[in-house]
Amino acid sequence: MKKQRIIWMTGGALIAVVLIVIVQQLMTSGTSAAPMTEGEAIQFINEQYPGSTPELIDESGSTFLFNLTNQNGEYELEIDRENKSVAYLNNVSMNEPAEDGQNASEELTEEEAIAVAGETSNGEVVSSTLLADEGNKRYEVVLEEENRILTIEVDAASGESRVTAEETKNTEEPARILSEQEAIDIALGTVSGEVDDVDLEQQDGVPYFLIEIETEEGDATVQINAISGEIMSTIWDD
Repeated sequence: MKKQRIIWMTGGALIAVVLIVIVQQLMTSGTSAAPMTEGEAIQFINEQYPGSTPELIDESGSTFLFNLTNQNGEYELEIDRENKSVAYLNNVSMNEPAEDGQNASEELTEEEAIAVAGETSNGEVVSSTLLADEGNKRYEVVLEEENRILTIEVDAASGESRVTAEETKNTEEPARILSEQEAIDIALGTVSGEVDDVDLEQQDGVPYFLIEIETEEGDATVQINAISGEIMSTIWDD
């Protein structure tokens, strides 16, 4: 009797283990059979094709059909919902590459063009102008330095720059003209007397003073270079 009871207990334990295994298999099978959701499909696409924009255009029981766009073009992408994988990827259209690998949206801004010009000269920016002819866009940047003014042209697409004009600034100070009193002092150092009249005149672009002086010996007119202070002549009246 005791032996029969042990057999029944052993058999019951085996049946319980089998039932547990069957339930686990059913649960696992049910979980893996769940088809991919739209959100999961979009996440899968973003992981597989970073930088692309997916748009769901059709859905069936077993597949998702997406329109996929990126910088290279437009594609048709089908996702197998059951296997959670790419069923196929077809190219719909390709974007035409811009010349020299530059996209129109990548053209330099005015600030960037000024920065490029600044690599050639550290002068102060006087002006910046966008020029365009026959599809060629470029910036004309004028920079003023201490001794010169540069005009630099910067290609808006390639970023290449070149100096198109250079103007040397006149840094010489304008000649200083003597004051009337300074001229009088010079004249009296040559002819002693009393100043009667002072005139500032110019001949062939050279300014000069004519200073009339009365002396005991007679009247004298002293001509003095108004810039250098040099005595040009002394004339006595008869």
